[in-house]
Amino acid sequence: MAKQPSKNLNFAYNSVALEDDLTSAGLNIDIELPAVTAFSDAGPRVVEGNYDYNVALGGAADFASGQSDAILFGRIGNGGAAFGFDPTGAAAAGASDPHFDSTSALLKSYAISAATGQAVTFTATLQGNSALARTVA
Repeated sequence: MAKQPSKNLNFAYNSVALEDDLTSAGLNIDIELPAVTAFSDAGPRVVEGNYDYNVALGGAADFASGQSDAILFGRIGNGGAAFGFDPTGAAAAGASDPHFDSTSALLKSYAISAATGQAVTFTATLQGNSALARTVA
């Protein structure tokens, strides 16, 4: 298959579309692989455990009501919220256009950066707090 470009970055958190402010989003999944090696093993052995995931977001800060700052800052101390991530920008999930969804992700970090004469930007990390689903149809 050819390289898959991101036509439009679709990302919603707490039922609010953030893609108009985003310039990047990345989903990171880590799987536990604890070692179970014994003295008699010829090499290392591991077993697959549970997984953990987070989402890294970055973009232009928008301080208007209902925009990125209000949504992200508003999650501090307010528990998890659902997110939907469509990295290819397809309107509907399909075999070549998966959607990744979670019913709960906590805001782990939020940073605002400003430099004189430059755009104000933000970065945020959402920490998974429920199962992650990959939908293709």
